[in-house]
Amino acid sequence: MKRYLPTLAPLLVAALLLLGGWAWLRNYTRHGVRALVPDLRGRSIDEANSVLEKRDLFAVVVDSVYTEELPKGSIVEQDPEGGKEVKPGRKVYLVINASQPKMIDMPKLVDLSKRQAISVLEIIGLKVKELQYKPDRCVDCVIAQLYKGQPIAPDERIRRGEAITLVLGSGDRGERVPVPDVIGLSNAEVGMVLSMASLNVGVVVECRACNTKADSSFARVRRQSPSADVNNRVAMGSAIDIWLTADTTGLRPEPGWNDPGRYSKTDTADAP
Repeated sequence: MKRYLPTLAPLLVAALLLLGGWAWLRNYTRHGVRALVPDLRGRSIDEANSVLEKRDLFAVVVDSVYTEELPKGSIVEQDPEGGKEVKPGRKVYLVINASQPKMIDMPKLVDLSKRQAISVLEIIGLKVKELQYKPDRCVDCVIAQLYKGQPIAPDERIRRGEAITLVLGSGDRGERVPVPDVIGLSNAEVGMVLSMASLNVGVVVECRACNTKADSSFARVRRQSPSADVNNRVAMGSAIDIWLTADTTGLRPEPGWNDPGRYSKTDTADAP
């Protein structure tokens, strides 16, 4: 046995070192220990820190956005999401709701087509308040951009989410457009269709059975004025009034309602 000791001793020491290292590593990495990430959305940063500290987790704010759906300063998004298990000591990355929208540069919309201008506004986070029309040879071309009734120059600073009025050309002879059928569309879809048709949303006369904000969001159009008709044409920029209902049974839009091509035809008031 003694003659094998010099050979076995190094192997035994190596095994003990490996076993000790493995035990230390398990303890250091807290193998098998998990912490449940809480759902922090809607909470303040102070509340989030308090909750996370109790679970040996840490909050790190990485960005901010602006939404009117949640209180200012509250948490909008988180990573990892609530309900996931992570190791203690893990950082939870948070996106908070800013106290006010971010400032952006107003784009140059003049000389763009209506479709291009609306697309640019949507991409950078601005809204279309209204389409106004004035006589101009270029039909549906932007001839002015207004903010709160006043011209706004390109590169002027403006808050994200604000609404811009587009002044567009109506042609030399008073082009008129057909009234689209918006029955069965949601309020948001109506705005999209009427913009494509060079018209504006008028008054929401009624929202039947709309008791909550959610009801209004899912409500659909049951009536419109003026009504849609193949021979019913109105001046570009006219307003269409709508009646909504939360009872959407049987209310569905016509197939192809979101095809821009069906709203591109115009007529002139004094055409032969």
